[in-house]
Amino acid sequence: MTRLILPLLLLLPAAAVAAPQGFALERLALPQLRSAAVPASVPVPLRADPQPEPRYFNAYILKAVDYLYTNFGKLGYDINSILTHDIEYYKYGTIPARHPPLTMCVAAQMEVILTAFQIYAGETGDYSVYDYLPKSSFEGLAITDIKGHIWVNHAFHSDGTADALINFGMGERRPFQQLKPGDFVNINRTTKTGHAVTFLGYISGTGKMLPEYGPDVVGFKYFSSQGRKEAGKGGFDYRYAVFSQYGCPAMPYLRDCDVIYSENQTYLNTGTMLSPAYWTGEKPQAAGELPAETTLDRGYFNGLTTDD
Repeated sequence: MTRLILPLLLLLPAAAVAAPQGFALERLALPQLRSAAVPASVPVPLRADPQPEPRYFNAYILKAVDYLYTNFGKLGYDINSILTHDIEYYKYGTIPARHPPLTMCVAAQMEVILTAFQIYAGETGDYSVYDYLPKSSFEGLAITDIKGHIWVNHAFHSDGTADALINFGMGERRPFQQLKPGDFVNINRTTKTGHAVTFLGYISGTGKMLPEYGPDVVGFKYFSSQGRKEAGKGGFDYRYAVFSQYGCPAMPYLRDCDVIYSENQTYLNTGTMLSPAYWTGEKPQAAGELPAETTLDRGYFNGLTTDD
């Protein structure tokens, strides 16, 4: 396998503080949002934490984000496409891309994880990450396949990437107020659409990156695949998610407004990935009458954000 050589990245700290106040899920009606032409997103460089927490995989997730944006960024979004390129799964073969270099959001999170595997194995020489799940688990959509959980299936008790990792013994729950760069979030919007993203940090009402959660937080910066099909207008890129109770303030970056804030994991699904040494071995079992395979909800994951 080709060794990936990437710059070290720095994790931003995050801390637990009180949740946003004055917002209720039942109060979701919003006034007509104004449209605004804004410049393309400008990524904030990620830098290396000299002492990353060994229990968590965030450092490698962030390296994967940086690698994918640098090498496969803004190549186009398409709901029917999976992976920007074929990905080797060590000695077990290749996970083929469908319609590369286009991809969509849940596939983007799977690609972040698979790329993080490659970086981790290349840096540490530990290829055991590929023994934990068979290659087919990233290709199938059954209850025993992690892809079927990343694609979101309420019957599998998976409302997002965080749930998928937890269900397969590879992750832990983290509430929104305690998220750290490199964690995973699935959002729901008041427009009845959703998105799967990698969390990169909290933002203020002007789009300023904040070092930790606090009263100035109105949303967060994320990485995923979204936007239009044309190269340069969609694909792997950064967005600024804004919770619906804060409206849609002008920011110098591409926005994703109407996001629902909730402590209910069905609406705002949050969590982190564990380092391989901490994977528990717990996995969903095929027993009894199985739920149907996951079917991607193409209307729900339409890829469009506010400034697309």
